[in-house]
Amino acid sequence: MKFEKTNENTIKVWVTNKDLQERHVNLLDLMENQDDVEQFFYQILEEVDVDHEFQNNDLVSFQVLPAHDGFEMIISKDDRLVSQLTEANVNFASEESKEKFTKMKQKQQSSDVFDADHLTREVPILFASFEELISGIQAVQRQLQIHGVKLATALYKREDQYYLVLRYQLLPDNVDPTWDEIKTQLDAIDDQLSLFYEFGELSPMRSEQLEQSAQPIIAQQAVKTLTHYFN
Repeated sequence: MKFEKTNENTIKVWVTNKDLQERHVNLLDLMENQDDVEQFFYQILEEVDVDHEFQNNDLVSFQVLPAHDGFEMIISKDDRLVSQLTEANVNFASEESKEKFTKMKQKQQSSDVFDADHLTREVPILFASFEELISGIQAVQRQLQIHGVKLATALYKREDQYYLVLRYQLLPDNVDPTWDEIKTQLDAIDDQLSLFYEFGELSPMRSEQLEQSAQPIIAQQAVKTLTHYFN
């Protein structure tokens, strides 16, 4: 079984059908029991986490991508990276196998949502005051433009707190991008978000909840508008 630690938060693992046979694992049978799935994933984690940097982290997530001879697993201890397996990414041999695979659901819920089908990511950030909001926007100005990523922003207010919703649309250079290409763009977004997080925090409310319960202040181009008036 091959694996690679791509950065401090991520390990990439390639699990082949031979690896499964050596462990006497039938993947479809495994999918019938969510507890068995989690146990299997953590067994892999124990094998590849040679420095013991991931095993004691409650926020570890697993993303599985089908491969020609098995599957590729991305193990992350970054709580903003959403662990998910979407039906659009898998060619199922039968309806039975499709039903079994759909039992693999993301383990954690977050308001930082990445849609792998449409290559979009929505991140609502909570600021305790208007001053912190402006400081966050000013801090990110030099890294506002990300290659291959289109950004739309909206601003909401609720109970004297401000919510900046960032909607990223990934525009990869290739029609059929690899995970590495997508991950590079997501990492660039994370770098930008880290600047915002110096002044705000990830909102506990998702963007659709804010649309329903918060007061819209600037519906479109919020960052551009605020930069124009407060830069």
